[in-house]
Amino acid sequence: MTKIKKPFKKQPVKADKRPGKVTRRTVGGGSIDVPAPVLRAWQELSGIKDPAKATVNAAKFRQLWKVFTSGRERISPELLQDQGAAEAYITGFHLPNAARAALLCRRIAQRVGIAPGTKPGVGSGVRLGDWLGKYFTHQRIFDLGCGSGAWSQVWLSEVRLKRNAVHLIDVSPTLLEMAAKGIAYVRASMGREASLYVETVAKEIGKIDFTQFDASKDSQQGTEASDKSLDVYILGYVWNELIDDRAGRNRILARLDSCRTAKRSALLLLAEPATDEFAWDAMALRDELCAAGWVAIYPCPTGAQACPMLNARGGVRDWCFSEGGWRKPEEYMKLEEDTGIAHNKINAAMFALASPELARQLPKMAPSLSEQSQVVVGKPSVPGGRPGFEKGFSYLLCTAQGLVKTAPKRIEIKFAKPRGSTVSSVAAPVQPKGPERKSRGFVE
Repeated sequence: MTKIKKPFKKQPVKADKRPGKVTRRTVGGGSIDVPAPVLRAWQELSGIKDPAKATVNAAKFRQLWKVFTSGRERISPELLQDQGAAEAYITGFHLPNAARAALLCRRIAQRVGIAPGTKPGVGSGVRLGDWLGKYFTHQRIFDLGCGSGAWSQVWLSEVRLKRNAVHLIDVSPTLLEMAAKGIAYVRASMGREASLYVETVAKEIGKIDFTQFDASKDSQQGTEASDKSLDVYILGYVWNELIDDRAGRNRILARLDSCRTAKRSALLLLAEPATDEFAWDAMALRDELCAAGWVAIYPCPTGAQACPMLNARGGVRDWCFSEGGWRKPEEYMKLEEDTGIAHNKINAAMFALASPELARQLPKMAPSLSEQSQVVVGKPSVPGGRPGFEKGFSYLLCTAQGLVKTAPKRIEIKFAKPRGSTVSSVAAPVQPKGPERKSRGFVE
C-alpha cells in the first residue's frame, strides 16, 4: 500500500466546558448505554465511590484534560505511567471512550440491517454478537494503544464468540494492568461456553512484531479454522498520536495489508477526535485502505469508493464525523459538575472497514447493507434562519451515488437525526445552485 503523507500539524482539541450545573441533555436520535460490565469495572477501578479518592482524581483529571486538549505536544509515553495519573485517566476519560465504542457498535448494527428500527431509550439496542456468531466462532481483538481498554471491553461485551483472544497493546504497564482488570469484569459476565485469552504487551506500536501473536499457542485459537475466524483491529484515538511515528503507522498498514494477502476476515474500528484535521487524516486512511481492497461498512454507503466528502470537486469542504447521546451514571455527572468538564455529546470521526475477505462475505451476511444507503453527514441550516430556531433545515446525506442535500419530512429542528445515523425515508433532494453544487460534489 502506498504511504500516507503527513497532512497536518497537531492541533488542540477544544474542551467542552459548561459553567455551573451540567445539564443532562442528549442529542436527537436516542441515547446509548455503556455496557454494564464496563460500567462496573469503571466504578471499581476509578475509586469513584470513595469520596476522598474521587476528589483527588477529579483534580488530576482536570490537569490531564488541559494536556490532552490544549497541549498535546506535551503528551509523552511517561505521562500515564504513574498509578495516580492512570486512575485519574480512567476516572475522566474511560466512560466517554466506552460510550463512543458503544455508539459505533449500534451504528454498525443499523448499517448492516440487524437493528434498523432501534428505539431510543431501550438499552444499547445492539447485539452484534448474535449476528457475527452465525458466521464466526473465533475472534482475535487487537487493541492498539489500548489505554484503559475501553474500546476492547465494549466490543467484547457486545461480541462474545465461542473463543476470544484479546491483545492489549500500550506503552504504559500501569494502564495495561488496569485494562486487563476491566476485561476480567467482562469475562465474569460471559457464559461458561465462551473461552477468553488475554495478553498485555508493553511496547510502542512501531516496535511490535505482529507475527508473535500468530505464533502464540493461545492466540492460534483464532487461526485453527480460518473460515470461522475474525480479527478485530481497534484504533481508538490512536492514529493521530502516530502522526510523527512513521514506523508505527507503517507497521499497522503492513499488518492490515497482510489480512489481504493471507485472505483473513478482519474488521478495523477507527475513531478520531471530531476536528477537521484529525477527521481528514482518518478519512485519508479510509481511502487508502479502500484503494487496497477494503470496504467501508460504516458510515459509508459508498463502500470501497473514494470518500465524496474528502474528494469533493473543489477540494476538501467538510469532514465526516458521528454524534450521539449517552446516558451517564450519577457518579459521572457529579464528576462533571465538580470539574466543569462535560461530555454532553459523543462526537467522533468513526469508521468501520472490512478486509477484502470479509467484504466478499458481506452480501450474504448483510444483504441490506447496500439498500440502507443514506447516512446523515451534515445538517446545513436554512439560509436566514435563526441558529437553533430554524423552521426548516436540510440534511447532507452520503449515498452510494455521492452527496445529496435533501429536506426531511419533519422539518422541526428537534426531530433532527444526528450525524452518522442511517436515514430510511427523506423528501425529494434539494438541488444546490451555483458554486455550491461544484464545491460539494453533489450528484446530478
